[in-house]
Amino acid sequence: MVTRQDNKVEVRRQHLKTMTSSRGELAPAVAKAREIWSRGRKPQSVRVRRSFVVRDSPAGAVVDERKPLPREERPLSAQMITPKGLTLKLELLLLFAAQCAVAPGSRWPAPYPIEPTPDNPDSWMGLVATIAKHTPPTNYAADASTNKARQIAQALKALEKMNLVHSATGVPGQVRRGIKLRCENGKSTFAAPVIYRVPTDDEQFFDIPVEFFTQGWVHVLTTSEIAALLMWLDITKAVGRQVKLRGEEEPPSIIGFVNSETRHSYYGLGRETYETHKQLSAFGLMDVHRHDKRYMDGKWEGFATQNEDMVCHRIELLTAGLGREPAPILSKVLEQRQLTGSWYRPVGWQRPA
Repeated sequence: MVTRQDNKVEVRRQHLKTMTSSRGELAPAVAKAREIWSRGRKPQSVRVRRSFVVRDSPAGAVVDERKPLPREERPLSAQMITPKGLTLKLELLLLFAAQCAVAPGSRWPAPYPIEPTPDNPDSWMGLVATIAKHTPPTNYAADASTNKARQIAQALKALEKMNLVHSATGVPGQVRRGIKLRCENGKSTFAAPVIYRVPTDDEQFFDIPVEFFTQGWVHVLTTSEIAALLMWLDITKAVGRQVKLRGEEEPPSIIGFVNSETRHSYYGLGRETYETHKQLSAFGLMDVHRHDKRYMDGKWEGFATQNEDMVCHRIELLTAGLGREPAPILSKVLEQRQLTGSWYRPVGWQRPA
């Protein structure tokens, strides 16, 4: 029997095939990101203020551990988790492009337009990879390019409602005429905007390795996987522990963990998003170190309901894995998921150096 999960995986496989086909958008978007990086400031990572992913104070006790907070109570990154839509991916691409353009402490005076112009070949159309399709002739026909521009405009309008961008004209909704960036810390309001400046060394931020953009992972991961990855990047920088895991000749690894209370009340992520560690591990972006008293499905031996951090999975990020081309990895992993119903790393996978 074909399950709903099987259908989702098959749809994802087909989307990946479309994006990587000879006329697909993944390769051009990756090429544009590398071009912008190479002629810009060449940041090795993209700085993201912590308040984009984590609340300043807890939202309250967990009522149902499997459900996230109401959307309006979540951090901005968790609010952007949707089955479809470009909002989270576009926001991160905005930060990437800004930090390629200007130094820490500086504002980006001229963000790209949605579509390229003769005077400005850089655009969000070029940096974003979608699967926008051609609409056959009907009462209203639109080609793939028009549909893609509409998707990007919708994402920018969503960011505008979150006070993360505003139209260059000052009139709400006119994002097609240009945008200005607002700070990703969630403190902006329509009446009192906080202009975006690249985080400086003395601010609280975490780093996204630049390969997340220049290899195209931002385009192929789901928003749930991206939101979870952002949480782990924040946790391993803020509260990670250096632990010897393998041979003594190797340097200590940075290990992070999160209990359900913190994940729910601070990061606004439900259990379903948390469990994307299975996919992220299969893709080679993290190692999950499971306590020997935990079963594979996450249950604790003896059905104990302890909350100490000792029972949590330990997550070791393999950020070097972002340096690999994602499409071949995802293609193999998704195929294995279809065949076995489980998330496994591809045969022959080797730990990134």
